[in-house]
Amino acid sequence: MNKVQRLPLIFGTVIAETRMREGITQEQLAEAIGSTNVYISLLENGQRQPSLNAMILIANSLGIAPEKLMEQVSSRLDHENTCGKS
Repeated sequence: MNKVQRLPLIFGTVIAETRMREGITQEQLAEAIGSTNVYISLLENGQRQPSLNAMILIANSLGIAPEKLMEQVSSRLDHENTCGKS
């Protein structure tokens, strides 16, 4: 799987880890962004990709700047590339 193909899964993992670290449930995050917990679950499992608007709402609801969220995703992708995952 190439970098672009892994992006949704890595984004979802970062969202899930941040959400849990902040003590926020999927239901709470969904309510904060005007969505459903099913949508949050699909995002966290890499089965959906958020719109730009949803990404910004998610980041803000998790208490982090959207650019910081994307830095975390980018860093995780770069780390996987240097560790030889494909």
